[in-house]
Amino acid sequence: MKNKTCFGINIISLTITIFGTIIALIVLIYILLRRKTLYNIQLLLCANNYLLLFILGILTLTINIRIYHGDLKEVNNEKETLSCRMNSYIFYVFMSAVYLAFILQATFRLCRLIYVSRQNLLNFRTYWFIIPLFWLFSFLLNLPLLLWHGQELIPSENACLVPKDDPRSIAYSILIIYGIPFLSIVLVYIRLIQFLRQQSLNRNFSEFKRFRHRDMKIFRRILIVVILLGIYGLPTAIMLLILAFTNELVICFYRILILSVSVCVLTLSLALVYITPQIHLCRQKPRVIPMIKDQKDIPQ
Repeated sequence: MKNKTCFGINIISLTITIFGTIIALIVLIYILLRRKTLYNIQLLLCANNYLLLFILGILTLTINIRIYHGDLKEVNNEKETLSCRMNSYIFYVFMSAVYLAFILQATFRLCRLIYVSRQNLLNFRTYWFIIPLFWLFSFLLNLPLLLWHGQELIPSENACLVPKDDPRSIAYSILIIYGIPFLSIVLVYIRLIQFLRQQSLNRNFSEFKRFRHRDMKIFRRILIVVILLGIYGLPTAIMLLILAFTNELVICFYRILILSVSVCVLTLSLALVYITPQIHLCRQKPRVIPMIKDQKDIPQ
């Protein structure tokens, strides 16, 4: 059996992935069972996020299982196959698609507040078209990695991943999966915060008090999204910096990367419930207005 630390990381990653995938599936089913989801853009985008997280959870789970089986073998005779590389390609595609989904969600929030007059940007039929387009875009973005053999079988992990000694593939995957999407999300939310601040300055005192609570809620949700999406790329960035300056690979390099994806699936599955108020509204019970029994209680 291989290094106990790496084996332990794999078990932790496997456990976290299972919990995150189950949560994503439960919330996804709950949202899809709401008839309102078919014509509510926020719920539709949230359902897209949870579907992507569920698929990413399944793909991460398969990689964790492959690594676990490889650890149990005394001798690893696995050979690189097209199937292995295709599985890796799809894994990176859905990692990229999760970030693209948050770009779409951030853009919708921006349009809803700033570009209200452009009704085509707030039409749910538009998003039924845009969502599959973003999926296709994610497949096309990651296609070069597959074509130039950017994913290889890592014998120590029994799985196909981007190798640490291929700087071109590493740079490209970080750029399209994490770098550009995260920067785009930050820029969209910066514009949104600027707009809200301008609105606050233009209000009188009574309006400012009335809208302050709502604006603070929006700020908190934005902050949570940005922090979470930023944290997931930190392990990769730190380990690659260590590799660049010391020429030494961090122990369990690939397993830490897989663990960060597992944590991404779990935490985003939980956080999306909090940052998407429409999910809370689905759970609210209708208000019961008591009937006025006495004629004299009726206001004149």
